[in-house]
Amino acid sequence: MDDPATIRRSNIVAAATPIFLRYGFARTTMADIAKVSRLTRPTLYLTFPDKESVFQAVVETMIEAKMTQIRQGISDLASFEERLLYACNAWAAEGYELVQAHPDAQDMFDLGFKSVCAGYQAFEDLIADIICQPAQRSAVDMPSAKIARSIVYALKGFKDIAADGADLRALIATHVAVVSAAFSTTKRIRSK
Repeated sequence: MDDPATIRRSNIVAAATPIFLRYGFARTTMADIAKVSRLTRPTLYLTFPDKESVFQAVVETMIEAKMTQIRQGISDLASFEERLLYACNAWAAEGYELVQAHPDAQDMFDLGFKSVCAGYQAFEDLIADIICQPAQRSAVDMPSAKIARSIVYALKGFKDIAADGADLRALIATHVAVVSAAFSTTKRIRSK
């Protein structure tokens, strides 16, 4: 059984998540978090020293849940292309749709926050794992980590230019198809 401090921390993170999603980092206050957590501000400050640490815990919890969702979702998919498409849609398209519903949720994807950067790195590592074996069997002569980084930040760019969720999913599908086709080539494609 978890100790009371761990339970309180989890409850605060669960209560603060929808507040950060709705109002973003800048507009959310510790008073807001205390209120939705049904705690006094002094009790909240016993658990989290500041708003940044609550935000970090929320982002880390969301990233962990997303990584779990992606790993479970790809476990039953047969092809490399299906696994990569699922992972990219789960990360980028679902995040895009969240921001469309709640524009201030954009903070959850702001690389100015260390916890968000760590989340992108976790996703990049997951993509590298997904592409590792197909890349080794292909004519692509590049490290999986380098390819994964390219994919992850292409997704970020797609979110910036997409007209809507359907357009973003189409951009992702095209990119995944191109990557998959590259992995089926026999001519060597080298990294520079």
